[in-house]
Amino acid sequence: MKDYKMKVLINVVHPNLESSSRVNKSLLNIIKNQPSITINNLYEKYPDFKIDVKKEQELLLNHDVIIFQFPMYWLSSPALLKEWFDVVLEYNFAYGENYKLENKIFSICTTAGGSLKEYSEHGGNKYSVEDFLKPFEGTASYTKMNYKKPFIVYETFAINDDNLDKEAKNYLSYINDLIK
Repeated sequence: MKDYKMKVLINVVHPNLESSSRVNKSLLNIIKNQPSITINNLYEKYPDFKIDVKKEQELLLNHDVIIFQFPMYWLSSPALLKEWFDVVLEYNFAYGENYKLENKIFSICTTAGGSLKEYSEHGGNKYSVEDFLKPFEGTASYTKMNYKKPFIVYETFAINDDNLDKEAKNYLSYINDLIK
């Protein structure tokens, strides 16, 4: 990781990270010791969905780049992320009279079990992953954050170790590009 002054917050939202997510764990392993990155595991902190709003807002204020990392669950994110948005991005913090996150970078890192072909007009899902992520792009716009193209890993159920290592390195490069 290059030494930039920008600080990166990665909000990891995976209900079974340790027991069932080889891919997300690999992505986190390559970045976890980088000095400018904070990893915030939401399911580890809030398994009961009782989110410490002020603590989460403070984390947002203290970082320049906000990445939400999660597996695609039913063509969206796990439930805790929706709850997090509902309570943390409150009026006069994220929107309204105050836009305290204005001009911060908002990005998504997501993993999908299906292939790129499945996430296309002619595939089983009929739409691209980017299409399914439009509500997140809308959230970024509404809060005056700068939405960046998402980082997506496909075919997570079948990915081999070599390709997984390559994707992890690509994730590190992706983050480096965000903070340039």
